Amino acid sequence: MRSEAKGKGLSTNLIRCAVAAVAMAATVGAVPALASADATDDYPIPNRILKTPCTAEQIMAAARDVEPVYYERYMIDYNNKPAADQQGAQDRIHWFFSLDYAGRRQYSEDTATNAFYENMSWRWPNWAKLFFNNKGVAARTTDVCMNYPAGDMSVWNWT
Repeated sequence: MRSEAKGKGLSTNLIRCAVAAVAMAATVGAVPALASADATDDYPIPNRILKTPCTAEQIMAAARDVEPVYYERYMIDYNNKPAADQQGAQDRIHWFFSLDYAGRRQYSEDTATNAFYENMSWRWPNWAKLFFNNKGVAARTTDVCMNYPAGDMSVWNWT
């Protein structure tokens, strides 16, 4: 009787171990693989911005007229920054728009995969929000940006 009970305990333990092993295997299989960041056509910078021939000032003028809330929020934030950060944002966005499509696409990839790539973001995290915000704003501003003068620096002086 005693050895028979021992045998039942052994088979019960084997069943428990098998169930545990299956449960662990299912859990390991259900854990997603490590995500790898990369840029897509619309992330982190909308494709229309990557391809537009417009300047920063043309995008800003278009945003002022077709997306005034976004323009106003950006300019309030901009005006609350030190002069050095304001100039840094202007210089950096002018540099970005001076790049060709391949350069802009590479910049988008670099910012998506390397949090330390864009130094301006450490000084002002939303420095390019008006330009890189989202597909909707990018679509509306790039649809009409060519209707505005390319070098109108007055768009930076909002009060």
